[in-house]
Amino acid sequence: MEILKTKDAADRLSVSQTTIKRWVTHFPSYFKKDRFGHYIFSEQEINLLTHIKDRIEHGETLDGINLTTNKLPQEPLQNKPSLHTNDNSIEDMVSRMDHIERSLNHKADEVVSIQLLQQREELEDLRQMIQQLAASLETIQKPNSRTHLSNEEIHLVAAGKLQVPPRKRSGLLRSFFSFL
Repeated sequence: MEILKTKDAADRLSVSQTTIKRWVTHFPSYFKKDRFGHYIFSEQEINLLTHIKDRIEHGETLDGINLTTNKLPQEPLQNKPSLHTNDNSIEDMVSRMDHIERSLNHKADEVVSIQLLQQREELEDLRQMIQQLAASLETIQKPNSRTHLSNEEIHLVAAGKLQVPPRKRSGLLRSFFSFL
């Protein structure tokens, strides 16, 4: 049994895809969609579409066409066995949920990685500030240094001992060490 998509059915009947879609939406109980929401057509459904086309070519309107007459070998989909069992659709949903869950976990891991990198940078900045404070204290505690150095002189001496000047942080440590 061959299953056709809308484009293939339209080519087979020599009508446009829009026409096929209009016909199947007018008779929704006779035509089914796949798991992606696309119409699929078996040979029986192609026969129904052929019947609809013939009736329209003979001057009938869609409202005037009756697909439940005894002339047609087709029954509505409600009485027809499904092409996809419930097990397959459940497995498909579980598979899609697993995929979504993996994607969500991946995004969460990316966010945590970015946060860790930012925290490492902040810690490095704090280490540099501690080194600067240690250099300042060392300068103050030297016995041969002058006893009354100004804050600017202490900072210049401490900054000279550091290889890389620290980035200025908002007043977090300055609030703890008000003498700076």
